[in-house]
Amino acid sequence: MVLRRVFEVEYHITKLQSRQTGQAGLRFKQLLCGRPLLGALGVRMKKVICILFSFVILLTSVFADKSRFYENGKVIDTMYVNSEDGLKVRDYPSLKSNRLCGLTHRSPVKVVAIGKEETIDGITAPWVEILLPRYEWKDFEAEYGWVFGGYLSAKQATFSTKGWTDWNFKNYLSKSHWIEDNDKYDRTILCFEEDGEFKLQIEERGAGAFGKWQIDFKNMSVVTKSAFMFAGDDDYTPEDETIVYKIGNITEFSFTVNGQRYIPYCQWGVLYNEKNVKNTDKDSSNFNLSVKTFLKALYSSESIFGSIYSRSSNLRDSYIKYGIFYSKNLDYINSYHAYWDPIMEEHQKSADAMK
Repeated sequence: MVLRRVFEVEYHITKLQSRQTGQAGLRFKQLLCGRPLLGALGVRMKKVICILFSFVILLTSVFADKSRFYENGKVIDTMYVNSEDGLKVRDYPSLKSNRLCGLTHRSPVKVVAIGKEETIDGITAPWVEILLPRYEWKDFEAEYGWVFGGYLSAKQATFSTKGWTDWNFKNYLSKSHWIEDNDKYDRTILCFEEDGEFKLQIEERGAGAFGKWQIDFKNMSVVTKSAFMFAGDDDYTPEDETIVYKIGNITEFSFTVNGQRYIPYCQWGVLYNEKNVKNTDKDSSNFNLSVKTFLKALYSSESIFGSIYSRSSNLRDSYIKYGIFYSKNLDYINSYHAYWDPIMEEHQKSADAMK
């Protein structure tokens, strides 16, 4: 609208100055079509238009991108990785800094502060300081890192298997341990580890299979080669057996094997051991291994977290410290903000000082 008014003013001025020469129509056509304008007035108008255009671009780059990270004047608490290739977490807001860990597509992140802007891959956005997921802490206190905000979104991308490859399929299966969704006493637990290790456990029984696994997403199958073992049976000689699991009905947090539904296996009880492990272990690596698969589910799904929280509300302070947000419980929300708001304020001061 502003440029249109500029055009109209320029047209009337040009018409008055060119009434005797018959050039008004020509000048207006040149102005609209981008052809060279004749005379000093045309040069001045081209400068005005360039300045206005540059100002609009500047406003867009400064405000549009940063506004994505705020809601009602406050930094959005939880955002999501929006990159099929995942996102690197670094120890400093720079591509030249050290990599701390990686986050997969759609992973939630606890935002702590908004940093300086940078243009990367043609995208202008601020660096964002985040809380590392609990299973990435090297010790027993909170650790932080930086991600480029151009690959974060306020809303989580819709779950879909479209375009998946073996790599996506592997990330999906290894993000959790999976248990049969039924009420049997001896339910089967499938463990597809990131390093290719495979475990089949029988709940409440000292038996299981241990071996390797490979994926074939094209045929929607997992091939395992493992040996079954029984606790206390020294006379049994394990032999490798190859089994093909046909995977179907994949949703974000469930799939079926031969019609049997599997869901994430959440051993939240091990969280009670954190203090004991802290007193005996020199770092958090062993504890991380015991909590990684089910914490991913608690971070990613409020419904799963809600079902666990209803049985473990006395672990509230730990969940809050881990950066797990739960919008369905007012007491939890108030405690969450009472803990994190002062921390975020201090981190934002530090981030502002780095700009």
